[in-house]
Amino acid sequence: MTQAKSVTDFRPDIEGLRAFAMLAILVYHLDVNALTGGFSAVDIFFPISGYLISKQIIEVKHFSFIGFYRRRLRRIFFSLVVTVLASMVAGWILFAPADYAALAKSAICSVLAVANVYFYATNSYFDAESSLKPLLHVWSLSVEEQFYFIWPALLIACLRFRLSLRWAILAIFMASLIASYAVTRIDPDFAFYMMFFRAFEFAVGALVLLMSGLRLTALQRQICGAAGFGLILISLLWFDSTTVWPGANTLVPSLGAAAMIMAGPATIANRLLGNAALVAIGRRTYSIYLAHWPLIVFYRYSTMAPLSLLEMAGLYVGSLVLGALMYALIEKPFRYGLPPDSFIQRLWPQASAAMTSLIVIIPVVTLAFATSVAVAKGVPSRLKIVQQPGELSFAGDICDSRRTWCSFGDIASARIVYLMGDSHALNLLSGLDALFKRHQIKGIALFDHGCLFLYGTRAYFKGVPDKACEQNVSAAYRQIASDRWPVIIAGAYGYFAQGIGPADGSVYEGVGADYIAWIRQRFAESLQKIHANERAVIVIEQAYDTGVDLPRCLARPHATPAACPPRTLASAREANAAVDAMVGSLRTEAPNLVILDPKTAFCTEQSCTVKVGDELLFRDGVHLTLAGSRYLIGRLEQPLLAALLPALSGTRAAAH
Repeated sequence: MTQAKSVTDFRPDIEGLRAFAMLAILVYHLDVNALTGGFSAVDIFFPISGYLISKQIIEVKHFSFIGFYRRRLRRIFFSLVVTVLASMVAGWILFAPADYAALAKSAICSVLAVANVYFYATNSYFDAESSLKPLLHVWSLSVEEQFYFIWPALLIACLRFRLSLRWAILAIFMASLIASYAVTRIDPDFAFYMMFFRAFEFAVGALVLLMSGLRLTALQRQICGAAGFGLILISLLWFDSTTVWPGANTLVPSLGAAAMIMAGPATIANRLLGNAALVAIGRRTYSIYLAHWPLIVFYRYSTMAPLSLLEMAGLYVGSLVLGALMYALIEKPFRYGLPPDSFIQRLWPQASAAMTSLIVIIPVVTLAFATSVAVAKGVPSRLKIVQQPGELSFAGDICDSRRTWCSFGDIASARIVYLMGDSHALNLLSGLDALFKRHQIKGIALFDHGCLFLYGTRAYFKGVPDKACEQNVSAAYRQIASDRWPVIIAGAYGYFAQGIGPADGSVYEGVGADYIAWIRQRFAESLQKIHANERAVIVIEQAYDTGVDLPRCLARPHATPAACPPRTLASAREANAAVDAMVGSLRTEAPNLVILDPKTAFCTEQSCTVKVGDELLFRDGVHLTLAGSRYLIGRLEQPLLAALLPALSGTRAAAH
């Protein structure tokens, strides 16, 4: 995000546009539901950067690469490094070892301008959620820095060899847009994080610069500004987690920003953005952007609880204040230098030279600090607690996570029980493995993380269909329908709103009661597909969600069990009442259906068991460790065997 001040003029409306985008990002990052498309505000910054950087390259008589990168170093790099170093210090105080080690690795990549690559490479099912990654926001800065490495050389080469800038940039725009559209449908995360698939957004800004010679009437400029602002509002208010992103949809905020730049500062929309308050915030946007996300993450990590409205307001204002302080104390003096008559310069004449030295010293110190923490695996010696979240087992570990089926229990047995579902089904695996070995039962697990196994459906990620999920669900139902062995079904039924849809259609947009009704219909069709009236079928209700990531909470410095209380049984039942009622209603589809509640295995009306001796039963808020799975199945053993053993000994299990 470059400062909205070019080599020839200053556009207060562009500064205000940056401020508007930053305020939208703040609202979105505080989980305010009204701004479902707040993630698109980052895509307002990219065209602005493309416009301003291209202006600084094209509209100077003698462009200097050294001067350009020196300005970038003072403007962007040092403030970023200070943010990284401050995050490392805060992490030492607040973070559990596994999270601190991950922070250290992201810190190294942030300083080296490859944070986007790091966050893509480490994105996995059991990876820490985004709200626990203090430097996650640096991905966009790494994308910009990579753009800065390439863009000046491309433009200067075109100028030197007298190639058409307009056609060259248009070619880059088209190639990047087409590639982004195609790759988003295969791997949306890769398209999201990698610079080339964002290059068309920068190119949009550059094309606006090259079109600045167009003579637009006052009315045309008004229309352009209003339309641009309208596109931005559409992206912020209309888009949501089901929107395919990036790809072609990213053009909406990008073209909106480009249209507002093209409209010029005199239109009604642009004058609104160019007011003094927004310009003041816009001037500090880079520092606010750097400061806001670590502040939010570290606060959330320290409380391990959902934010209240008062806390949201406090973090919103705190981000603006912290960003303003960072601008005054770090960004501004290191970018522009100290005035000769400043108090510090008069008190210490060598201050400017010392600041220049710090630009080299602080990054080296930061890299050395982060590297040592990464090598030391988060420095667990800081804490009394040795068991770390990243070291905990998962109940499904006995199956290879790279596959989508496995055998367990007594694999030589001729008696079979299927286990089908997502990671919530795998919560049962370790315990079932031990139980089935004792009773000479062969288990066959048919599973896929993040994929609800309902017939004829598939999961969606950022609006993109998960074809592997679709294939795995289809294969599982073909296998199970081919015989009549007992089946155990489990899943995170309540967690797929706007993340699931029919295999031959698009994502289902319904939420609340509509979503529950849609899931019930699909569940009923699934039971019919596997002939539930002709076999033993056990459905596990919604898993017990402790309401807090217990291992992470307990592994924090100075944390105590009292600071990490699990959700009560009453609270867990209330949170899952609609889903559990839906599961209970399925008895009308299959009268012999057996339904078991895992929540009562862990909880009584008075308390919930999350730890036995020194062993944690949960590896996060809802997934079980090996010990947790054995504990759960131990509590469910009697009803499980009562449903399975008669079916296994009768003729109903024979293949048809």
